[in-house]
Amino acid sequence: MSVIKLDKLPEKVILPLKQHDGIACAPLVKKGEEVIIGQKIGDCEGSDLAYIHSPYCGAVDSVAEMPNPSGKRVLSVIINPSECADSVDFIPEKDATPSRLLEIIKEAGIVEYYQKPTYLALKPGKRIDTLIMNATFPLITNAYLDSLDKVLEGFRLMLEAGGISRGAIVIRADDKESIKAFKNAKVGGKPLTVAPLIGKRHADYYFEDSDDEIIVLAGGKITYTPTMMNLLSGNVMGRKIPLGYEPADVHVAVCGVKSAKAVYDAVYEGKPYLENVITVTGAVNRPGSVLVKFGTPVKDVIEACGGYKGEPGKVIVNGSRVGVALYTDDSPVAKNTTGIVVQTKDEVLRDVSSACIHCARCVDVCPMNLLPGRIAVMADQGMYEKCGEYYALSCIECGDCAAVCPAKKHLVQLIRFSKLQLLKMCAEAEPAEVTE
Repeated sequence: MSVIKLDKLPEKVILPLKQHDGIACAPLVKKGEEVIIGQKIGDCEGSDLAYIHSPYCGAVDSVAEMPNPSGKRVLSVIINPSECADSVDFIPEKDATPSRLLEIIKEAGIVEYYQKPTYLALKPGKRIDTLIMNATFPLITNAYLDSLDKVLEGFRLMLEAGGISRGAIVIRADDKESIKAFKNAKVGGKPLTVAPLIGKRHADYYFEDSDDEIIVLAGGKITYTPTMMNLLSGNVMGRKIPLGYEPADVHVAVCGVKSAKAVYDAVYEGKPYLENVITVTGAVNRPGSVLVKFGTPVKDVIEACGGYKGEPGKVIVNGSRVGVALYTDDSPVAKNTTGIVVQTKDEVLRDVSSACIHCARCVDVCPMNLLPGRIAVMADQGMYEKCGEYYALSCIECGDCAAVCPAKKHLVQLIRFSKLQLLKMCAEAEPAEVTE
């Protein structure tokens, strides 16, 4: 699959100093300073950090709060890029120990698609026996098939760094291109096992009859978004994750295709995390997968795809259902950006919500067996503790409830807001480990 590349420099590069779920970085540069490719420009302290490196050469225009894909304004380093190709010295470390591998991943600033720093995902402070690679985004997975050997080696390095004994790569059953590529791939000189994920045949079923360190599982037609990690882990491993818990509580860690490739680049080429592939779909003239350096404004990515097809009605980052609608296309691509969806004015839904009719359709379709309508009402009234009692934090924000609601209630937005408030209220609380 061909990947679109930007053929010209953006006018300005905006590098947010917080591109992960954790502590924001402090700027290491100031206005007027020259930076080169790979230079660390954001540093932070603590246990949950992700350093920021410059993907471009250029001069620092300013350090200020700027638009961000999250919808908020975030302190960012703004760079006027130049054609200069100077970079820091990239030093490979091919024979690193597991502890050193983890440190390399940390120093490279690699972040998962769900915003957790990769070194923390691999070593969450709990025993992990299986690492799942979420390869259920077909357009993104297909874009990396030309470098599949590097992705697989990066995945193996992640297992080694985390001291994890086995890894399962999950792809969609209808992603025929990826299935074919994985069937032809090898790890350690051995062909990969590609097996169906059906019925009670979960990952453990295949690992029991195999001495393979890595297997590939194809099942379903679900694209597991960042909020669906519990569902992914439960469906793949067959381990029930109680409401309020996370995959690490049942000894599972989750990574993405992009981070596996980034780990390979960090170890074998000495490069920090500077770019990845995102998808651009909808009302653009040339939709597809685009290789983008972090900090590149969305408008430049759209231009590389032939520009808008007509007048855009809405630009959404990270999914039309669960993503965030941008108020400006000057917002930059960040480490957790997976895709951009452009809608025309006619495609933008402008329904006016009315009173709930208590039909319970939202309850019927909820994959997490929650009461979306009830949680949304309590969120609308500011009863966030009650939202917590109804397990609002377990909502995966799939959007099914809002899609079937005849009253057109803004269920996902209300539940998401309640989750943000709950996280603020109980930031220090941690659930006890699940026992098997």
